[in-house]
Amino acid sequence: MKLTAQRLLIFLGILLLSIGFGLGFDAVATAVEKNSHPRPEALTASIAANAKEFGVPEPILWATVKEQSDFASNAADALGHIGLMQLTAAQYESICTTLLNEVPLDAGMLYDPATNLRCGAAYLSWLYQRYGVWDTVFAAYHAGVEQVDAWLGDPDHVDELGRLTKLPSATANYVERMNKTVTLYSKLYYES
Repeated sequence: MKLTAQRLLIFLGILLLSIGFGLGFDAVATAVEKNSHPRPEALTASIAANAKEFGVPEPILWATVKEQSDFASNAADALGHIGLMQLTAAQYESICTTLLNEVPLDAGMLYDPATNLRCGAAYLSWLYQRYGVWDTVFAAYHAGVEQVDAWLGDPDHVDELGRLTKLPSATANYVERMNKTVTLYSKLYYES
């Protein structure tokens, strides 16, 4: 009898230690994930406001900024993509006139985080209204609307439900990264 009670106490001790180590590991893993997927305080209010105004979930806006510029408002590439959400001057002008019904200011405004976030959120909202599926929106954000429309019209690129299935590796990788990043932001900051 005594031996069984002793074994039970050892088992319970090991179980409690395992749970404690598990919780501690989870806390460390969450801290590491938050460090690699931050939410800079300077962008929090703007992202929340644009998410609300344009109906784009906040984790998608955070993920887009993370994947496009890694939060560098001065980011620019050789193709002319500028700012947090990596929009071109032509996209900026089109978004302002067509989606926002505003006169576009100088394209240098794309370096302004608030302007870039607002235009990027409006564009994501428009893409979602057009396609209705976030994976297709991410593909269009990466490869362009014209290219995605061409793929959607090609039976070799869609499944029986009309969803994109065969994407070039760069676009497929972008869609996959976006989905992972959206999932992480949702888990880290929006799920209790």
